[in-house]
Amino acid sequence: MNKVNRVILCVIDDVRAEHFFSFIRKGFLPNMKKLMENGIYSENCITDFPPITYPSQVSLLTGTYTGNYKKELCHGIPLINWMGRDYSPPILRSYAARDMQIYKLNKEIGNNCKTILEMINDGNTASITQFISRGSNYFFPERKTKLAMYYLILKYFPNVKRRLIRANSGIVQKLIEVFNTPKRFFDSSEPPICSLLWFISSDLLMHAYGFDSFIYKLNLLHIDKVIGILLDNLKKIGYLEDTAIAITSDHGNYKANKVGNLSDFFKQNELTHYHPRKNLKGNMNISEYAGVGFFNFKGLTDPEYKYKWTRPTLKELKNYGPRRINLVEQLFRIEGSHMMYYRDDENTHNKGVIHLKRKINDNDKILSGVIEYQGGGKEYKTRYISDDIDNDIFGYLNDDIASRLMDNKYHSINEWLEATHHLDFPIFPDLIPRHFKNPRSSDLILSNDGTVVFNIHHGKQKNKNIYDHDLGLTKCMVVPLIIGGSLEIPYKHIPFCKTTDIVPTLLKLIGKTPHKSVIGVSLI
Repeated sequence: MNKVNRVILCVIDDVRAEHFFSFIRKGFLPNMKKLMENGIYSENCITDFPPITYPSQVSLLTGTYTGNYKKELCHGIPLINWMGRDYSPPILRSYAARDMQIYKLNKEIGNNCKTILEMINDGNTASITQFISRGSNYFFPERKTKLAMYYLILKYFPNVKRRLIRANSGIVQKLIEVFNTPKRFFDSSEPPICSLLWFISSDLLMHAYGFDSFIYKLNLLHIDKVIGILLDNLKKIGYLEDTAIAITSDHGNYKANKVGNLSDFFKQNELTHYHPRKNLKGNMNISEYAGVGFFNFKGLTDPEYKYKWTRPTLKELKNYGPRRINLVEQLFRIEGSHMMYYRDDENTHNKGVIHLKRKINDNDKILSGVIEYQGGGKEYKTRYISDDIDNDIFGYLNDDIASRLMDNKYHSINEWLEATHHLDFPIFPDLIPRHFKNPRSSDLILSNDGTVVFNIHHGKQKNKNIYDHDLGLTKCMVVPLIIGGSLEIPYKHIPFCKTTDIVPTLLKLIGKTPHKSVIGVSLI
């Protein structure tokens, strides 16, 4: 019989690992420190690409990544905003709470993976303010509209400190209530085996004020305080000793120098945004673009299917639109742009090529390379090849460890993790093809150098914030991980891991078996 019988997984949105552990070392997060000193921890836990809230959190809570969710064991969420080409005309999905489409998220994860809640095949489960709640027996707020209102109030009144304090406290107090009086929330009097908590206040404050602001830092201290209240109450009612508590984040963050504008670029190149209600004749759509842009382009179609969007061929991308522009070259003219990824014409779900390009800013030289993938599920492997023998897209050739994997051989995700966890663009040769295999993913990804953000969602600029988190750099891709609580959890420092390792680790602690889709591995 396992002595750890329950797990609580807390996601503190938008926290960079280096900031989090710096606060711990300075004594600002005493309760997190207590968990760390009596459990498992890593200062180098690699999140998913793109490091954006919902795709990253779905990967974290399922233990797998995105891909061709119709044919593979994976999940179906590529972005917060994406274009659905299965429809004619295409739909534009947005999981932002104000659009009320977020309630489609649990269904659109797909049936070829399971959340950690669904992997608990017996016993009660709870989800507190976590939209990704499939498999929960109790969900708070009880009505979905209340959760959307909760999110919107926090988002549009982030300067009201009292609201943020009440939000953080309310999350923990509700879970304490569930543990104290489980019969009120479940059919049995047994407290939940697995509970999810999502602290969103840190993300809202980071975007509005920045990771270097006093209010953002103060909010992290308050989250630590309410975690302390949770620990005290679990101890008081006798459940701390058999409970594992995981603390992590979905992504880190960065600060740009300014907000850019793309209106002139679109006009000069006669690129017009598609919208299912406003402009069916548009020839492109940017799903989202802060520092990384996800571009959809309308390929040639049969006249009978006027509003059906096929994917453009490589030939079309290089001779596109009314002006017949070469998009592969022209998009690099967007301010700050320096990296580009797009799929090959002949790709399938188990074999294909992703083309890579990088602009060297000092002389406008373009580096080229490819990632080739083969296999699916746990047999999936990739190889990364640079056209230049002295330089490459991700800078791996300059590193003694990473360069060893540029050997023209196929490698697994854990091999890439071991070789690249210490660099910018960690695990990218594995993660980028997974993203492109998803039918909901874009045609072309354009990444800038972090100096400028555009804040575009489905073609419309949403705000003027200069703080974001979508870049592939270490500051966005590395999150903290602590698993503590019960003294049965071994003390262990993990030099590097990935967020998909969290689910199998927690399941192992309580003697449960991960779903066959899980890519992560137990850290115990």
